[in-house]
Amino acid sequence: MACPMCGLALRTAAPPPAPGALPATMPAACTGCLLHDAGIPAHCPRCGYELKSATGGAGWLGRMRCALRHWIRPAGAGLILLAVSISTGAFAASATETPVSRSRFLMGTLCEAAAYGEGAGPAIEAAFNEMARLEQILSDYRDDSELTGLNQRAGSGPVACSTDLFEFLSEAVRHSRDTGGAFDITVGPLMRVWDLRGRGRLPSTGEIASALRLTGWSRIELDAGSGMVSLPPGMSLDPGALGKGFALDAAARVLRERGIRSALLDFGGQVLALDPPPGATAWEVDVAHPLRRDMAAVTIHVRNVSVSTSGNSERGVHVIDPRTGQPVHGPRSATVISPNAAQADALSTALLVMGPNDGLAWAASREGIAALYLEPADNDTLLMQATDSFTGYNPSWIPRAGSHNHRRN
Repeated sequence: MACPMCGLALRTAAPPPAPGALPATMPAACTGCLLHDAGIPAHCPRCGYELKSATGGAGWLGRMRCALRHWIRPAGAGLILLAVSISTGAFAASATETPVSRSRFLMGTLCEAAAYGEGAGPAIEAAFNEMARLEQILSDYRDDSELTGLNQRAGSGPVACSTDLFEFLSEAVRHSRDTGGAFDITVGPLMRVWDLRGRGRLPSTGEIASALRLTGWSRIELDAGSGMVSLPPGMSLDPGALGKGFALDAAARVLRERGIRSALLDFGGQVLALDPPPGATAWEVDVAHPLRRDMAAVTIHVRNVSVSTSGNSERGVHVIDPRTGQPVHGPRSATVISPNAAQADALSTALLVMGPNDGLAWAASREGIAALYLEPADNDTLLMQATDSFTGYNPSWIPRAGSHNHRRN
């Protein structure tokens, strides 16, 4: 089979290429010809991604992105991939319904959404618009954001904040308090001294001590009556471990307000699942191996929850313990499942900082939280440690008697 416009060979079934290599031809069942509309279905039958709109082609770039997601499994934003897939038969069970898929670049990463129901397309766009609005408020990359303005006025006294920013900061303080500072939105000075947004550097002991003196979630002053916020001099808020989850929760509210019940959003690797597709019992989400990001280590079945993973690779500094100013050493990943996306976002970072012993005990004491640690061990095995509540999302999970430890080759 070949594209009649350019002659590109199109094949329907073939083994994937070697890791890191581009396939010589693309699968017709997924994309047809990447450059033309030949052989392209309206939606990918495997993931539901929109390949061709009713008014014309969706663009070769979108079709290439869909092809590569199945042929060369890409790493999600950051270090750990949450690869989303619909369980086999989900589409077949709902042959009369086709999901609407949209994607948009938000908060520095790609947000993808698939939804079922009348008006799903406009609902997704409205949800994206709400996330873009929050980005204007919460981003610390944008000079004109409200959060950047608050950071710039640290030490200048109380600052009037919007309802959204005040709610965001209140949630950040709550998670900081609950985790004993393992999550701390005031980590900004430590991020700078380690240059984690640049090429990275090794700061001196004195530099770390100086940065630590500028941090501390308990030093944020929130006045709920007036909506005023005060930061001490030199403090800098970093929304990186909470912003995506906060935006996902807002997007879910918009979808539900517009009558959409069945949807899934993948925001740079953090997933928010509403009801599953018609005829299916759950969405499937793969959690990647901490070192082999193209390989799924665990598959979970989720609905009406969010899944967030934080992790470290073998090389470099990626996550800082805000309590000590020192890096969290890996390789290891921590995954949290929670009904609240902001909570899942913050807690995956906090549990990575805590480590498995303290983190699993902490998570087990909280209602509605499931946690999973993945850590490479000897003899090419993977040490998996999880809370008992994790079995609800992976029924085949069978820890050893008296232990939450399970080794998998």
